[in-house]
Amino acid sequence: MGIVGSILNIMVLLIIIFLISRVAHFFNNTKTKLDEMDKKIDELRELISNQK
Repeated sequence: MGIVGSILNIMVLLIIIFLISRVAHFFNNTKTKLDEMDKKIDELRELISNQK
């Protein structure tokens, strides 16, 4: 039982680390997309101000 319990604990730990990694990657990707949108909004504002 001790060895099986240890292996299960290691597997649970690895799953938790994997899930934390995926969440961190998702938020990092979201931040990158938001930065890209901010740049596009600034470009559009500049275009609009130049047309006036």
